[in-house]
Amino acid sequence: MSRTPLRAAPPGVRRLVNRLLAILVAFAVWHLFARGPGVSSGFPTPGESLSSAADLAGTGDYWSSIATSVETALLGLALSVLVGLPVGLLIGANEHARRSTQLVLDFGRTVPAIALLPLFLLMFGATRDLGLVLILVSAVWPVIIQTSYAVGEISPQLRRVGRAYHLSRWHRLRYLIAPSMFPFVFVGLRIAATLSLLMAISSEFLGGSDGLGYALLQAMQINDTHRAFVYSFTAAILGLVLNLVFVLLQRRVLWWHPSVRKGGAA
Repeated sequence: MSRTPLRAAPPGVRRLVNRLLAILVAFAVWHLFARGPGVSSGFPTPGESLSSAADLAGTGDYWSSIATSVETALLGLALSVLVGLPVGLLIGANEHARRSTQLVLDFGRTVPAIALLPLFLLMFGATRDLGLVLILVSAVWPVIIQTSYAVGEISPQLRRVGRAYHLSRWHRLRYLIAPSMFPFVFVGLRIAATLSLLMAISSEFLGGSDGLGYALLQAMQINDTHRAFVYSFTAAILGLVLNLVFVLLQRRVLWWHPSVRKGGAA
């Protein structure tokens, strides 16, 4: 029985073709919805959205809004890592500390940062500080939790090897502890990065500070659905790009780990 050309193609080509087909189907559904139920609300078609995106791409305000949001997200992520990594290391290094802080960690990670927005808005106003605080409150928890879990899961045999060879603390951290921690820590960093971008745009949208979220708010206030849709789509693409950056970074740093060598970091 003869095989179809697609089935005879290499796996990489088949994956690419399948993804392109999925994108075409999504665009077809989008177009049909815009021409059908979405007409009354002014829902743009793919062609109209691409035209609006091309117009916005030629303006400096569009790129300035993107740069502001990305900068706020990265600053907030860096702040979350600077706070979360040391706290996670301290908690994970002691069994009593892990047990005693479990309730606090569970409570902190389940509290939505947006619920604290009115309080933070009164304290910091519609400034970048508002976004940074919201990012810290939401993104620090996955870093702390994954880091503490990583330290707690380090094999006792590795610790005994370090003591047996009289390794210094720095060498134990670099050659034994860090390689065991990185796979877990990177999971926390990817989650924190997504939360950072989400909270940066949300703080701009709800707080009124400059950035992609504020641009989206302005478009909605004047009922410019085409531009609003472009800004929303831009935020989604930024999230995908940010996640892809961390996936590539994880593959580069953890090239030796089985989960990466088998494609598990994708």
